Amino acid sequence: MDKQILKNIMKKKHISMYKLSKLSGIENKSIWNIVNNKRKDPQISTVVKIAKALDLDEHEFAELCGYRKDDENEF
Repeated sequence: MDKQILKNIMKKKHISMYKLSKLSGIENKSIWNIVNNKRKDPQISTVVKIAKALDLDEHEFAELCGYRKDDENEF
């Protein structure tokens, strides 16, 4: 999971870590650990919950998972 992309999406959508916690059903401390890179590799189920809470499209989700838009043609 690309933490900087997550931070950018949260900023763009005006969603705080607390609000993301409430929207996703993930503990606030876990969200804090993910955003602040204390938890390096969250489970895919956690990533999916975050993506759903942020209402990401497939391109944003791919970017969140570490795939750059430049890599789009390489699939």
